[in-house]
Amino acid sequence: MNNIKTNCLLYRIVYIWNFCFRYIYYRTRRYSNAPKPFDTIPGLSSLPFLGPVHHFMPVIGSIGPSANFYDLAQHLYEKFGNIVKLNGIFARANMVLLFEPKDFDQVYRAEETAPLRPGFDTLVYYQEELRRDKYDGVYGLTTAQGLKWRDFRTKVNPVLLKPKLVKLYAPALDEISKEMITRLNKCKHDKNYLQWNLDLEITKWSLESVAYIGLGTRLGCFQNGKENQKANILIKCARDMMELAYKLEFFPSPWRYFATPNFKKMIKTLDTQWEISEYYIKEAKKKIDERKHSIPEEDKSIIEKLLAIDEKVAIMMANEMLLAGIDTVAFTTIGLLYNLATNPEVQEILRMELQSDQSNKPYLRACLKESMRLYPVLPANLRRTSKEHVVAGYHIPKGVDVIAPNEFLSKLEKNYTRPMEFLPERWLVDKLDPLYYGKAHPMTTLPFGFGVRSCIGRRIAELEIETFIKRLLCDTKVSWEGPSLEVVTKVFNNFKKPYYFKFESIS
Repeated sequence: MNNIKTNCLLYRIVYIWNFCFRYIYYRTRRYSNAPKPFDTIPGLSSLPFLGPVHHFMPVIGSIGPSANFYDLAQHLYEKFGNIVKLNGIFARANMVLLFEPKDFDQVYRAEETAPLRPGFDTLVYYQEELRRDKYDGVYGLTTAQGLKWRDFRTKVNPVLLKPKLVKLYAPALDEISKEMITRLNKCKHDKNYLQWNLDLEITKWSLESVAYIGLGTRLGCFQNGKENQKANILIKCARDMMELAYKLEFFPSPWRYFATPNFKKMIKTLDTQWEISEYYIKEAKKKIDERKHSIPEEDKSIIEKLLAIDEKVAIMMANEMLLAGIDTVAFTTIGLLYNLATNPEVQEILRMELQSDQSNKPYLRACLKESMRLYPVLPANLRRTSKEHVVAGYHIPKGVDVIAPNEFLSKLEKNYTRPMEFLPERWLVDKLDPLYYGKAHPMTTLPFGFGVRSCIGRRIAELEIETFIKRLLCDTKVSWEGPSLEVVTKVFNNFKKPYYFKFESIS
């Protein structure tokens, strides 16, 4: 009897032990599979309200005032790994940098229905508060979010994304490129001028080109006189706006509480830019009205087509084209010229293609792609989360800026073979070739952004650059006689002056 009681007791002990073990095991397993809290994501230490700004201070900062975003991304990746958190500075949103393309691919695709890509707070305040009567609820692609952005984009997409757009403007852009090369030949004898002003000359060509596409009229950027002065002011406004936005948005500034000197300069710059854009837009509308006869739909300018849809949208889109479509194209063009100048064998292969009778120019397109991989206008892409996500085992709440450091990722050996070299062939070779670009995740290199919020002016920008390069290289050899070109980041990437290009006639 005692043995039976002992056995029953042992059975109960074993049963209770097994039950407790299973309970602890499944509870532990469940907890271990739960996403880790957002605050546990590794990253730079932060101060109340100031965030991690002290890390970027001269002398005392662990990073210092970094010259470009690439250097910052490299520092964070090497110190913290594939996911890094940066707390917001001065009430800005918290940021998370994701160094695995599959991770930000997951977030970006989940946010694709109504993607949020916040712009400059100063510009939003200017449009929605200070000059609300002027914009009247139409804020364009730069600052609009949610349904307002989608409504605007839906109206302009059919006009700006038509494939026929390329054929329509190709002859006029070729003529503008000829004029640019004539001016370049006049300026090249003064090496000092081009060393410090090549970007200005390229920007004049870019503005003249985008204005013709957007407004259907020439601005006269290469001429002397009143029109040229207006164009120069417009170029200066675009540059000043980026410089001031960099100071106001990314450095400690109390402009949200009172009007600082830089904030006042920004408002004056935006007023001037709008005033000159409005002048050009009115002149374009006047020419359309004076024509007094209809022309085929395919021959109408972008603004004429948009005016038929929505006048407010037409004016806003034209204004954005004159603002956003000039320095970005100029930077990309100079980057491509530099890569061709420092890789003469590539330049020669390209010249042979351009001088051939074949209508398709795949090597030219590959050169442009490769140059934008190495020197993208934007070093990173961004989405602000509209809902919660679980990424790489961490919980990411609503309202966080998820950053894809595409420039840095595009220069990693694990993504591209010989990543720091300019090799257009990687975009043309067979899949079995070690150089083949397809071994990288498709989200690694995104020079025009991603998804429905990708750059609406992509076709226009590519057309402008390809047209100019075709015309230039047919009878000009481009070389570089100086130290390597450096990049600095002030919102967008910029090249550090001086430029050491040499342009020689070969005809």
